[in-house]
Amino acid sequence: MKIVVIVIFMVFSQFSFAQNCSCKEKPQLNEIISCEKTIFKNGAKIYRQFNCDSSWLVFENKAKKKKILFSLDKDLIELTGRLGYTGWIEYGNTFMIENRLVSGCCDPLEYVLFDKNNGRKIANLGREIYRSDIKKYPYFVTIDSEESNFLSFLNLSTNKIFKINLPKGRIDKTLKITTVIFYQTLFEEGEIKNGIFNIKYRYKTQRNGKWLIAEIKVDLNKQVLI
Repeated sequence: MKIVVIVIFMVFSQFSFAQNCSCKEKPQLNEIISCEKTIFKNGAKIYRQFNCDSSWLVFENKAKKKKILFSLDKDLIELTGRLGYTGWIEYGNTFMIENRLVSGCCDPLEYVLFDKNNGRKIANLGREIYRSDIKKYPYFVTIDSEESNFLSFLNLSTNKIFKINLPKGRIDKTLKITTVIFYQTLFEEGEIKNGIFNIKYRYKTQRNGKWLIAEIKVDLNKQVLI
């Protein structure tokens, strides 16, 4: 009898899991939403599930404790993968989620950083100006959405941040007197060479004035402007 109960429980569990990745009323959702699991190096997993009422993104740690990181309700379920938490990138002790605020073109992505061991949200990183793939200098660079007078450098390995001041009000004024909507588009593609981060950006001081170019150089080893 005990064996029969165990078998029934296993079948029921598998059936329940299957129901979390299907919707009989909308079979096309199986083509839109992938429930394939991403397995991190520490054994944690991240994956989507869905039914006819909603879709959701699940974090599951090595101990199989689960946490829902994001969900879309029935009216938005077909935008899964195109709205909200759309992708993820693994780092040493963390993973970074790509957060798409609109489903279409052309708002820049925002990013959210999570702890890879427990799924805890560490920080809303905002929009990207530069992201390094260099192992020694794994920095995510952005401007605070509420305070545009400095660049923020987050080390994706240590989660430590340092900031570099920008000329006060320069970015905000440029946005106000031009047709530029997003400050990210003011910046050119940055680079890191020999531990020196270099990036250029354009700005205006007068509504009808010429575009000006400024250059930022930061010694990442000393974490200072040069």
